[in-house]
Amino acid sequence: MENMSSKMSFTEPGVRLSINLRERCRMHDLNEALDDLRAVIPYAHGGSVRKLSKIATLLLAKNHIIMQAKAIEELTVLVSQLKKKTSSENSEPAECVSTESSLSKASLSSEESSNSDNY
Repeated sequence: MENMSSKMSFTEPGVRLSINLRERCRMHDLNEALDDLRAVIPYAHGGSVRKLSKIATLLLAKNHIIMQAKAIEELTVLVSQLKKKTSSENSEPAECVSTESSLSKASLSSEESSNSDNY
């Protein structure tokens, strides 16, 4: 232990200043990156709201990324279901499609007439 402390005391002051400067610059860069992250993640901004801590910023960003990934996954499933549905509708015979469209027109007409009776 004594050896280590004697080595520390023999380091040049310029080396220590250089190390401190490098660490200070690293912390400034880290704080700037966290400020940029706080600017883009959704949370209450304003004068009455305290700035998020470093760990709170990282946790909020992580949760936001997870939510976005889940939303993308759900939308991907929905899009694939819609593609399957439209491709199956396109492969049906023309008679079925025309019958379905005439049925939907008839149901719309009956709804419109019942709505006009309410006025």
